[in-house]
Amino acid sequence: MKKSILVLTALVTMLFFSCKEDSYLNAPGDNSQNTETIPEIADPDPTPDPEGVKIPEGTLNVNEAVKIGKKLAAGQSTEEEYYIKGWVRRFDETQRSKPDFEDKFKQYGNDYVYLSARQDGKGSKEFYCYRILGKNGAPLPDHDALQLGDFVVVKCKIQNYNGIYESSGTCGTYSSNNPHFNEVFPPFPGCPVPGEGEISVNQAKEISDNLGVGKTSTESYKIRAVVVSVSDKTLSSYGNMTFNISSDGEVVATCYRLFYKSANNKFTSIDQVQVGDTVLVNAKIQNYNGTCEPVQGYIEESTNKNF
Repeated sequence: MKKSILVLTALVTMLFFSCKEDSYLNAPGDNSQNTETIPEIADPDPTPDPEGVKIPEGTLNVNEAVKIGKKLAAGQSTEEEYYIKGWVRRFDETQRSKPDFEDKFKQYGNDYVYLSARQDGKGSKEFYCYRILGKNGAPLPDHDALQLGDFVVVKCKIQNYNGIYESSGTCGTYSSNNPHFNEVFPPFPGCPVPGEGEISVNQAKEISDNLGVGKTSTESYKIRAVVVSVSDKTLSSYGNMTFNISSDGEVVATCYRLFYKSANNKFTSIDQVQVGDTVLVNAKIQNYNGTCEPVQGYIEESTNKNF
C-alpha cells in the first residue's frame, strides 16, 4: 500500500512540474546556449533635452553610445566620430584626487566625467568622457565651465576600454546648458570664403580622409579658416604652435607644430595665435588616426594684431 502511494505521489509531482513553463534552457545564470531566453531590462527613458542647447542631427544619447561600445572588441574604437548627449552624472574622483591634477588642468584644460542619459542618474549605463575639453577641443578655462548636472553634447570616437565605454582621442564639448560655458566659448564667428587657390577645412578633411591613416600629402595647401582653440599655453622651445582651425564651426583640423610666416620661422609670443583669428595656413595635410592635421607648414596670413 505504501509503495502504491509513493508511486502515485511521484506521478502527480512529475505532472505538476511538466505543466509549468521553464523559462530557462539551463539553470538560471547559465544560459549560454539559449541567450534569447534571458529577460532584457529596458533602459529608463532619457530625460528630455533642455531647450536652447544646440544638438546636431543624429546625436546619440548615452544608452545608444554604450550599445555601439558593446559591439566593439576590448581595446577597439570606432573610426567615426559621434555627437553624444547626456547629463554630467559624476566626475572621476580617482583622476581628480591625484596630486598633479590641478597643475595638469591649468596646463591642458581637460577633465574626467561620466555622462548619463537621465538627469537623475537612474539606470546603470554611463559614458566616460576621458580628458574632456571645451568647445572644438579648446582647453577648459576653469571648473565652472563643466559642473555636475550640466547637459552637454560632446564629439568623439567611441572606445571599449576593457568593458568601460568611453571617448577615444579628442573629446570636445560641442554645446552645453551651462551659462558660464556659453560665456567663455561664444558661437563660431564665421569664416571668409576661401579665395582662389585656397581651400576650406572641410575640403582639407576630404583630402585627409582620402589619404588613409598615417599618410601625408606630397603637396602643400593653403587653408582659409578661423582659430577655434589653441593647445599651447606656453611657447615651446622650438618656436612652433599647435592649434585647431575650422571654416564652419563644425569640422575641425589640428594644425600641428606650425611656424610663423614662413617655414621654420619661430613664433615669439603665444599672443600671435589667438581664438577668433582668421588665418591662412600653408601646410601639407596628414591623416593622423583619422584626424585631419595640417603639418610641416606655417601661418601665412592672420588678422591677429600681433601677427
